[in-house]
Amino acid sequence: MTTKGKALVLISSAAMLVTGTVFGTLAYFTAKETVINTFTVGKVEIDLNESDYDGDGNTQANEYRLVPGMEYKKDPTVTVKADSESAYVRMIVTVHNYSTVKALIADTSNGITDFTDFLGNMDDSVWVPAGSVEDTEKGTISYEYRYYTTAAGSASDVTLEPLFDTLIVPAALDGDELQALYDGGFRIDVEGHAIQAEGFETEDAAWTAFDGQVTE
Repeated sequence: MTTKGKALVLISSAAMLVTGTVFGTLAYFTAKETVINTFTVGKVEIDLNESDYDGDGNTQANEYRLVPGMEYKKDPTVTVKADSESAYVRMIVTVHNYSTVKALIADTSNGITDFTDFLGNMDDSVWVPAGSVEDTEKGTISYEYRYYTTAAGSASDVTLEPLFDTLIVPAALDGDELQALYDGGFRIDVEGHAIQAEGFETEDAAWTAFDGQVTE
């Protein structure tokens, strides 16, 4: 072999070594991303208040005098507190001494046809009637009213429309009838309820769960 031929072999071998070194140092394009799940605890919280009619500073327990023809400011209002989950909301109106109220309703001469004649400006398109339950042992009847839609969660408080805004003493009632109401312990209580909307297929299912979980 001539010197020239040896030189060619050596050059060729060097080229192969360089080629191998270049491909051995190539880096692949890669990426990595991590998803972190954070869990917080949700809540549903409401307030129930009304205008302070009697000036005692308590917006949950006003006192009213039974005077025929008088109308008093009474506006039970639910506020869904900030950061609450979307919720179903209802109010329960309980009438005490209902036997006397029924007697007044039965007496058509005084013009009272239903207990709602004692309440002014109820809008059943906003608060939808959902039935009533009478308790003869306690002498009460409780009416259920559901807010027409879910109260969506919000970063701030959401105040719903009042259930009604006036307590009315029908002008047709005489002193004896009013005394019978008073002696029997006539009063109207209002409760506000709320339950999360998520996780229930229907509103009925949600309130069934509420009634099964919440006790007096």
